[in-house]
Amino acid sequence: MSESLVTEFKQHRSLSPEGERFLVQLESNIAQDLWKSAGGNWSRESVKHFRQVGMEKLASFSKGETFEDFQKAWIEVVRDFHKDCWGEKRLQKKEKKIQTESDKIFWELFSYIWALLQTVFITKTAVFYFGIKSAQEDTTEGKVYVVLAILFSFVSLAWFAIRKSRKKKGS
Repeated sequence: MSESLVTEFKQHRSLSPEGERFLVQLESNIAQDLWKSAGGNWSRESVKHFRQVGMEKLASFSKGETFEDFQKAWIEVVRDFHKDCWGEKRLQKKEKKIQTESDKIFWELFSYIWALLQTVFITKTAVFYFGIKSAQEDTTEGKVYVVLAILFSFVSLAWFAIRKSRKKKGS
């Protein structure tokens, strides 16, 4: 994301141990205090801007070095933010989350697991069900269903293989 609030604050002013304790506690609440309570969707740049400006304003509003002084100053910062959101505009749609390497690995693995589950449970169940039903009743309709289930099995496996081969060629 961005730098810690302590680092951001120290760019503007020195920090007492009490103030550092306040900022460490504020790190988990800053989103709720500012942009989440304002509603809407905000860009990553806006959130980074809010953190920077918030620490700049906290440095200018805080007069003392005690925990309570920082709390009072933070209340002023929050009030100032909610007047005009420091000039930032809300997004119409939420930004797409940046996909991490572990997310990519998970979704790649998930596609293989889904293919396995589809062939093992869904397709085999359909083939067995329609096969048994066709053997018991010996109708043309039952045979058509068996052939369709087997055809679906081959088509879905081929579709999966084609998708994966295209993805590898594209990489």
